[in-house]
Parts: sequence; structure tokens; C-alpha cells
Amino acid sequence: MNKEQLIKKWLNGECSAQEIAQLKTLPEFAMYEKIDAKVKQLEVPQHDISTGLKSLKDQESFRKNSDAKVKFLSFQTISKIAAILIVLVASGIFLTTVETSVNGDLAAIEKVSLPDNSRISLSENASVSYKKYNWLFERNVELTGEAFFEVAKGKTFTVTTPQGVVTVLGTKFNVETTETGIIVTCYEGLVSVTSGITSVKVEPGERYEFNNKAFTKHKVYTTHPTWIFNESSFTDQDLYSVLMELENEYNITVNTKNIDVNLRYTGTFTHSNLDDALRTITVPLNLSYSKDTKNGVLIYDSRKKE
Repeated sequence: MNKEQLIKKWLNGECSAQEIAQLKTLPEFAMYEKIDAKVKQLEVPQHDISTGLKSLKDQESFRKNSDAKVKFLSFQTISKIAAILIVLVASGIFLTTVETSVNGDLAAIEKVSLPDNSRISLSENASVSYKKYNWLFERNVELTGEAFFEVAKGKTFTVTTPQGVVTVLGTKFNVETTETGIIVTCYEGLVSVTSGITSVKVEPGERYEFNNKAFTKHKVYTTHPTWIFNESSFTDQDLYSVLMELENEYNITVNTKNIDVNLRYTGTFTHSNLDDALRTITVPLNLSYSKDTKNGVLIYDSRKKE
């Protein structure tokens, strides 16, 4: 009898004492004995065929009854679920339409931090509004007055004003609205401005003034608007506009005498000292000024006779 037949006979418990003695001479037989001992320790589950068949029939009967009897929700329950869904949807819509508004202080520059870390510096009397909870989908700011923007890179950033729309991606720019137009200055990046039917690209170092469906272009040599440092800056601006700005900043009344208010002015005046501001305006143009006790200022040309 060969080895394989002898091992099979041993596994079936049919070996004689002589045959077992023969198996023990095999080097691997000790391993076979260990395997056989482990197998005998395993408990083979006992199955009741009759009970199992009954359980299977009961499950099939339950499935058929479940298919035949569909449980319907009551109208009251459906109404409650619908009401909850309506409230959830309405709440989401409401949050995306809620606007956050910020107004500039009369005596200080207001700083605004947007959800994407973009920043706005608001000039006095300026105001902005935006939808905080919809910012991820639409970066849009509504502006009245003047503001300096430092925009984080991302989706299109839009500044909407009554006089026009400014669109950028990531840049630094200044927007000023007036009664009749809009002034946009770009310090970094590229800015697209649309006012009426006119649309232009404003590059770094450029300022565009849109007024009555026309625009003028100027060069800018600073990296920030001077008003955020409490100064007003002008490049080839008519004197009348400069004096109007002076009136607004110092809450004074400016009158002129024997001078041409269309003179062109390039320069900067401070917001912290009226006399310093008047000197920086009048001296380059060879003009003089005087103040009265009623918060009024007269600007004139002392070289001309009355």
C-alpha cells in the first residue's frame, strides 16, 4: 500500500496498529497528527432541515404581503414634511439674498474685509453692500462714493455703481462715483470698465474719467490713491474741481475772484491742515488766498487789479 492510500485510511480511522506504526516512521506524520487534532476541535453547526424550510416559507409569505399592502402616509404627515422642506428652501434662498452694508465714517477711512480676504478702503460718505452668504458664487459689490479695492485672485470680481460697472479678476484699483460719471484708477492688474455703451480696459498707471458718455485718460504715478493717506491728488485737473474737493474735505465755502477756474492743476493737498492745503493749491498757480471768520475762503490773483 502506498503512502497516500495509507494516510487516507488513517484519516478514516481504518488503520491497524501495524499500519499506524508504519505511518509514524514518516517524517511528516507528526504534522498530520497536529492538523487532525485541530480539525476535530472545530464544531460543525447542526442544521434542522424542517425548521429551516419553514423559516424560508415564512419569509416568502411576509414579502408577498408587504408588496400587496403599501402603507400610505397621511395627508397631515405629508403636509408637515412639505412645510419643513419649504422652510429649508426658503431659508437658503433668503440667506443668499441678504445684503451686508457698510458706510464710510465722516472723519475716518472705513476698512472692509470680504469673505475671500479681499479688502476695501471706504472714503468718507462712501458705502458698499454685498451678499456675504452668496459670495462663493458671485463676487459682486455695490458702491456709492469712492473706495479703494485690493482684490484677492479668484472668480470675476464686479463693482456695480449707478454710473457704470467695473470688472476685474485680481488687482488693486480705485473707483469714484460722481453725479454724472465714474472715475476708475488701476494700480495693479487689469480693470474692465463699462459705462453706458462705452467699454475700456484700464491698465496699471492709468485713470479713466467717464462723464456724459465720453471719457478722458490720465497717467497715474502712485501705487495707491492718496486719499487713503488723508490726501487728495490731481493730475491735470481743472481748478474748479480741485476747489470743490477742498470744500468737501474741510466743510468750507470757497469763492474765487479774478481768476480762471479752468486752470489746470497737478498736485496734492492734505486733509489735516487747511492752510497747508491752500498753499499747495495756490502757490503753483501764482494765486493768493484769504480766510474769513465765517468759514469762508477767497482765492484770487493778487497781481491783477480789481
